[in-house]
Amino acid sequence: MFHNIRTALSNFPFDRRGSIAIQFGLLIVPVMLLSGAAIDLASAYMTEERLQAASDAAAIAAASLPDSTSQPDRISKATNVFGANAGAANQGVTPQITVSGRSVSVQASKTVNTNFLRLAHINSLYVASTSTASPAVSTSTAATGRICLLGLDPTSTDGIHIQGANVVSYPGCWGYTNSTQDTAINANGARATATGVGHCAVGKVSAPANNFSPTPTAGCPAVSDPFAKISYYAVSGVYTPTFSKPQISDTCTATNLNMKKGSYALAPGRYCGGFSLQAQATVTLSPGIYIIDNGVLNVQSGSSLSGSNVLFYFSGGGASMTIIGGGTINLKGRSASSSYPSFLFIADTANVGGISNIQGGGTLNLEGVLYMPTQTILVSGNGDVNGSSAYFGMVAKNFNFQGNGKFNLTVTNAATTLTNIMPSVSVVNTVALK
Repeated sequence: MFHNIRTALSNFPFDRRGSIAIQFGLLIVPVMLLSGAAIDLASAYMTEERLQAASDAAAIAAASLPDSTSQPDRISKATNVFGANAGAANQGVTPQITVSGRSVSVQASKTVNTNFLRLAHINSLYVASTSTASPAVSTSTAATGRICLLGLDPTSTDGIHIQGANVVSYPGCWGYTNSTQDTAINANGARATATGVGHCAVGKVSAPANNFSPTPTAGCPAVSDPFAKISYYAVSGVYTPTFSKPQISDTCTATNLNMKKGSYALAPGRYCGGFSLQAQATVTLSPGIYIIDNGVLNVQSGSSLSGSNVLFYFSGGGASMTIIGGGTINLKGRSASSSYPSFLFIADTANVGGISNIQGGGTLNLEGVLYMPTQTILVSGNGDVNGSSAYFGMVAKNFNFQGNGKFNLTVTNAATTLTNIMPSVSVVNTVALK
């Protein structure tokens, strides 16, 4: 037995049996550490991915709210959306939310505890996410449509303004303003509404009661005056229309013409001081161009005015119109084969700051294009104005809709025989992550 022991001891330095087990024992710790580290890192990565997705969703949701949304409401929206998308692993994480206009930034971070990396004295891993979303305007053929309401003045604080209980309807086309102001599109009160394919402003939107449907788009590109080679607003004091101004006779067809009870037939010509229709006056217009020279086209309630293939051209600094429903008004613009095709009203740019007024009531049907680049169009009164019109669009300085009636515009009705000369729009509101 002792011999065997002595033999075993003498052979021990040269015996290699069992060395692999020893080496494996020495390597098992770093191998387990590396495998465990991969598990810890994968867990942290998945947590960060979920954190980033929640931040993206929160920023986009808050930035997509209307311009009129308050900063606290945007923050509340972002907070709620973040919580709904963060997942169980990120519950309890409070995002840091910054709002600048409609741009929203969401930042979030978390410390993820480790399991295997603790062996290397790494007890936790830090993960974080950052998202910023802002509205953007891009072109899209899918959004192409016609404009039926275009405000040209970039400095107007009321590019498109609605108030009272007025309902503005242009379901087949766009409302658009080049105003760069904070109230480019705005509303006063909760009952006024405007509905169209879309509403666009170069500036911002102020409609606290969500008066516009769909939600207006801010930051749109400006639309050039479709009827000017050089816009009145592009170069101060310089204006070149795409059409030639009509020839104005040296003599007046009539001066300060006032038509009272009775029937009248008028011919084209120069009406110095404008002309006025009082109650129970019925006036029929022959086709042609009517120059309203330094006066007002004044159609009072209870009177009637009709004419087809006609154009009213407002010449001089004091020229404007006041058309009040209550009787029967049926006016149709110039035919395709005539001069100034599709125009019904044109105001010379000499009338800077003028106001033309259309009031509802009775039967008021206007078909054609209103072009008054330096005038404000005031729409007021009651009734369903232009409800049966097959074609009506307006290009003016700005628009003010008041009263309790409904005002209709359309440039997409196939029933019209007039040529569609209103400009197209190709914009879509998007919210993009930066």
